[in-house]
This record gives sequence, C-alpha cells and structure tokens, in this order.
Amino acid sequence: MQIAFLSNRPAVLAETLGHVRHFMPWVTEAVVLAPAKAHAPLTDLSAATVGDGLALTLVDESELLTDAERSRLGTAHAAHNAVLRRALVERGPLEDRFLQSDDDYRPLKPVGPDFFVEDGTGRMVTYAYYDLALWRRDETSFDRAQHATYLALQYLGAGHLSFASHMPQVLDRALTVDAYAAADRLTDSTEFCEWTLPIGYAQLTDPEQFVEPEAFTTMCWPRLPHEWPFWVRPEELVFENFYPDLYGPGQLFDGLPTALDPDQAERHAFEKMRRWYRFDLDAGRLKFPEDVSNPWLGEAGTASGRARRLFFKALRPARRAYEYVALEERTRLAELAGAVDRLERLDRGGRPDGTDTP
Repeated sequence: MQIAFLSNRPAVLAETLGHVRHFMPWVTEAVVLAPAKAHAPLTDLSAATVGDGLALTLVDESELLTDAERSRLGTAHAAHNAVLRRALVERGPLEDRFLQSDDDYRPLKPVGPDFFVEDGTGRMVTYAYYDLALWRRDETSFDRAQHATYLALQYLGAGHLSFASHMPQVLDRALTVDAYAAADRLTDSTEFCEWTLPIGYAQLTDPEQFVEPEAFTTMCWPRLPHEWPFWVRPEELVFENFYPDLYGPGQLFDGLPTALDPDQAERHAFEKMRRWYRFDLDAGRLKFPEDVSNPWLGEAGTASGRARRLFFKALRPARRAYEYVALEERTRLAELAGAVDRLERLDRGGRPDGTDTP
C-alpha cells in the first residue's frame, strides 16, 4: 500500500520514513508532494533512511497544480493543504486506496495493514478524535477548517466526527474526489479539513465500505495533555504527532532521539509513552511537573512563573475535595462503563471476561 505525504521539510520526512519502514514494512511506496526546492534533499535520502522495499516517488507541486489551483492556494494553512491534497488525489500517482499522512505522523509500535483495512471484509477503518458539533476553539486556520467542514457535512446530511486525528488515515481515491466536488457545490472556499471532508462524505455515500469509526490513537494530539479537553481519550497510543520542540532541553522528551534507532526503537517509544502518560496524570491533578516546560507554569524564576505556581498549589486542595465528593458518582460511571464493555464483548462473540469464544 502507498502512503502519501505533503512535505517541505526533508529532514523531518526522512526521520518519519525511517519509523514507517521499521514499524510498517508492508508499506511499499511513499508518494511525496513537495515544492521543487525540497526535491534535491529528498532525492538524496540514503538507502538506510528509506530502505529496500520502500520506494520514494516525488511529485513537484509546480508541475501538478493547474493555474486555477495555484490561484486558490491562499495563505491559510488548512486551505492551502486542501488544494494540494485534492490535486494529488485527482491527478497524482496514487492507487485506488492509499494512506494519507503528514510528514510528522510516526508509528510507535508495529502496525499491520488490518489497522486500516479490515481483514476478510476489506472495509476501511477510520479514527476520529472529536465531534465537530462540540468543537468550540476558533483561533487558527485548523479551527476554521473544522467549523467549515462541520457546516458542509451537516448540510450534505453526513455525520460530523472529525478525522483530523494527526495520524495516517486510509482514503478511497474516487470517494475523495466526490467529496471535494460536493464541497464545490456549496462554496468557492477551499478552507476545509483535508481529513474530515473526504472521510465524512464517503461514509455518507458509500457506508458499506467502512466499519464504525474507532477512537484515535495519537500521542501528542493535543501537543501536551490537557491543552484542550479530550472528547474521547485514546485507549492505545499507536502514532506520535511529532513536535521537534518537545525534544529540546527541559521539554517532555528531553534526552530522547528524534531519529529511529532500530536497536532501541521499542524502548524509546515506550519511554515517550510513559512520560506522556505521567504528564497526563499529574496535570489532571493540577500538579504540573517542575522539570518539564509547559504553558501552565510559565518560565521558572519570573514573577509570572511564581504566581502561577502559587495559584495551582492553592487550587490542589479544592481539586482533591472535589474528587472525594464526586467519588460515588465516578464509581457508578466506571461500573456502567464496565457493564457496557462486557455487553459489547458479548455482541462481538466473546465472553464477558474478555476472552474469545472458542
């Protein structure tokens, strides 16, 4: 299967391809849409980076785009990417089904093709991170694209889960072309989500090709836990949304390499997951790690930083009191969640204890 990237960061993409090759060896070709200035360093990727069995196909933006598409690129990041993705799907060297990815989506563990295409049925598996009816952030081009996509899908009669989960997603080429054409009927704007529009519309027009959407499996989306509230929490961390700054001094992944070390790949991935999980637990109790740079505490040693630390220290007793008062309610919710899980296992043909039926 192919994996398709937009990229103008050769060094970041080279590292990502190393992770893909190691953890997803069944991916046979990486198709990269990039400006011509990025092609030379991409062409120079060594065999050790890409490796046998993973072909690299470069597509020049200037040659692929029509004059009309160039005029629609705009400056907004989301609108720009949507134009590029659409052009690549319509006229690029892609198969009928392919993985759409960004150059900073990196697998953390072995991922098989059945993670994206169900064994036996051939139905596509997609991963949602939010219900766009509840997405209230409106600060960036990404946010504007989420809102525009929500309105378009709602108007067209489709669901409004967001699949901008910052991890690869499987797309059907023909259905994706249809989705962009449907958006054209509504507006001249290109500021749509390049993930949610094609998947959401395809699930409306050809639902038998899909299984029910799964919860997303991304670490670092959001960048740090609690930067915005989860709508659904990933139960498993399979992909990393790579932020280079998180590997700097005093950051969450300080001391860990960004490039894949084949001999230590699993240990490094597990250590990142451990730190992410630990930060999530601590931040949920308003106990932000002093040794990890984060937006809540600010810069240590400054008046603002000291004030923030005192503020959160004062809030912690109230947080503990709330947890105690709400203990009975949370216990009941946990029991209810367990009962629902057992019923779902029975519905899938398993035993209530989680083992498979022989």
